[in-house]
Amino acid sequence: MKPVLFLHIFILFSLNALTQTGKQQDYLGDIRQEMQKKWPHNKTINLVFHGHSVPSGYFNTPYVRTMLAYPQQVLEAVKEIYPYAVVNSITTAIGGENAEQGAKRFEQDVLCHNPDVLFIDYALNDRGIGLERSRQAWGEMIKEAQRQGIKVILMTPTPDLTENMLDDNSPLEQYSKQIRDLSVKYGTGLVDSYAAFKQKKKDGRELNAFMSQSNHPNEKGHEVVKELILDYFFDKNQWKEYNRNSTLKTIRKVADWQLMHFESQVQKGSRWPNSHAYWAWTNATLYIGMAECAGLTGEQRYWDFLLTVAKKNGWKTGPNPYFADDLCIVQPYAMLYNQFREPYMIGESIGILDSIISKPRKVSLRYDAEGSHSRWCWADALFMAPTSFARIGKITGEKVYYDFMDQEFRVTYDTLYSRTDSLFYRDTRYKQMKEENGEKVFWGRGNGWVAGGLAIIIDHLPENYPSRNFYTTLFKEMMGKIARLQDERGFWHPSLLDPEAYSMPESSASAFFTYTLFWGINRGYLNREKYLPIALKAWNAIHSVVHVDGKIGFVQAIGADPKKVDFNDTEVYGTGAFLLAAVEYMNYLKSE
Repeated sequence: MKPVLFLHIFILFSLNALTQTGKQQDYLGDIRQEMQKKWPHNKTINLVFHGHSVPSGYFNTPYVRTMLAYPQQVLEAVKEIYPYAVVNSITTAIGGENAEQGAKRFEQDVLCHNPDVLFIDYALNDRGIGLERSRQAWGEMIKEAQRQGIKVILMTPTPDLTENMLDDNSPLEQYSKQIRDLSVKYGTGLVDSYAAFKQKKKDGRELNAFMSQSNHPNEKGHEVVKELILDYFFDKNQWKEYNRNSTLKTIRKVADWQLMHFESQVQKGSRWPNSHAYWAWTNATLYIGMAECAGLTGEQRYWDFLLTVAKKNGWKTGPNPYFADDLCIVQPYAMLYNQFREPYMIGESIGILDSIISKPRKVSLRYDAEGSHSRWCWADALFMAPTSFARIGKITGEKVYYDFMDQEFRVTYDTLYSRTDSLFYRDTRYKQMKEENGEKVFWGRGNGWVAGGLAIIIDHLPENYPSRNFYTTLFKEMMGKIARLQDERGFWHPSLLDPEAYSMPESSASAFFTYTLFWGINRGYLNREKYLPIALKAWNAIHSVVHVDGKIGFVQAIGADPKKVDFNDTEVYGTGAFLLAAVEYMNYLKSE
C-alpha cells in the first residue's frame, strides 16, 4: 500500500490514540489469527460490550436500535473481512448505568459469556459518581478480566452536546484523560472516541450530524466508533478491502435514496419552469451519475430506472435544441446506447445535433444579448452541450461532432475564462462584479460544471485529435487553482474566492471537484503525489454530507451565483455529482 493511502485510512478511521504497542492489531494478534482459521480448526470468538445506553443502542430515548449501534456494526464489519470466523457480539450494557453498577454485576453478567475481547464504555454516566469512584470501578473490572486472560479495550466517551468539547477542562475531557491513564497503567487497548469527535469539532464539523439526541449518537456517530474499533482487527490490506466494500455500500445507499425520492422531486420542481422535467438538465446530471453507478455495481435496477425515464421522454431532448441545458439528456442516452447497443436510443439525439451543426448560431455571447442563450454563453453549458457532442462523436466516429464542439467551446472559453485566475466566470454579467471581500465572483458549482465537462470531453476525444492538448492543458490549469481553494475540511464553498461570506460547504461543487481530482489522478493528468492527499481529503468531506438514509446534504439550489446552503438542502444534480465522484474514487481504490 502506498504511504499516502495509509494516511487516508488513518485520517478516516484511526483518530484514536495508539496503545503502547504502537499498533492496535498487534494487541489482538492471537485473536485475529484465530479468526482466519477455517472449520474444523476455528473456535468461537466472543466480543463483549459492557457499558451504558450508547452500546445498548439507545438513540432517541426510549427507542433502542440495537442493530445500528456500534457493537453490531463491528460484528458486521468483522464478518465481512473474516468470512470463516464464528464471532459473537454480546452486549451487556444497560441504559442509565454507571461503572460502579457495572462492576457489581461484572462476574454474573459479563464473565459468564467467556469474553475473548471486552470493551468498557461508561464515562458518560460516570459523571454522576465522580472521577475517583469511577477510577476504582474501572480498575476492578480491568484487573478481574485480565486475571482471566481477557483482552480489554477501554473506550473514552462519545459526545454530550451540552458540554463544550473544545474545553480541555470539561468533565468528559477529564474522564477521557483518566481512561487514557488507566489504559497505560494496565496495558489495555484504547478506543479514543472522545478525541475523534473532538477533532471533528476542531475541523468545523457539525456534531449534530452524528447525534440522535444530545448524548446519544445516531448511526453515523456509531460508525465513527466502529471504525476506531476496527483498527484492532484490520491490517492495511484488510482496510483496503473494507474501504472498497463500505464505499460500494455508500454508493448504493445514495443511489437508492434518490430512486425512492425521484418522483417526488420531479413533482415538486422549483420556481424555474420545467426545472425537473424528465429531460431537464437537473435530472440528466443525475442520470449520468446513475449510469456510472450502474456500470460499477452491475445492478440492473439502476439501468432499469434509466430506461424507464428515457422511454418517458421518448428518447427526445428538451424542447429547445439550441439551449445547452436541453441537450444534457443526450449524455445518458449515449451511455444507455453504449450499454445496450440499440440504435433508437441515440437516433433522435444524432438528428438534433446534426441540425445544430448545419445551422449554427452566430450571436454574441454577452449574456443579455438577444439570442445569446442559443450558444454556450454560461459556464454550466460546458457540462451540458459539448459533452453531448463528444459522446456522440465517439459513438459514431464522425469528426464533425468534435469540430463543432471544439469551435463553440473555444468561443465560450475566450469569453468567460480568466487566464489570470484559471477559473471561469459564470457568465459575462459577473465579470464586473465583486464579492463582499473585494474578490472576483467565481461560483463554485459553475466551475464544477466546467471541470466535470472537461473530464468527459477528454475521455471521449480521440488521442490524435488536434485540439486535445488544449483541453488537457486547460483541465490541469483549472485543477491547479481549484486544489489551492480547498478549505481545511476538504470542501469548496459557493463562492470560491470569498469563503468567509459563504462559510458553509457546498457539496455539488465539492463533489464535481472530487470527481475531477480522482479522474485526473486515475488517468495520469494530475501528479499523484501532489493531488492525492487533496482528493482523499475531498472524498472524506463529501462522504460526511451523506445523511444516514443516503440523502446528500449541502447542495445549493438552482441558481447562477453563490447562495447560502445547509445540511438538509439537496438536489438531484448533487446526487449525480456525488455518484460520479464515488465511482472515480472506487476506480482509484481498485488501482491500489
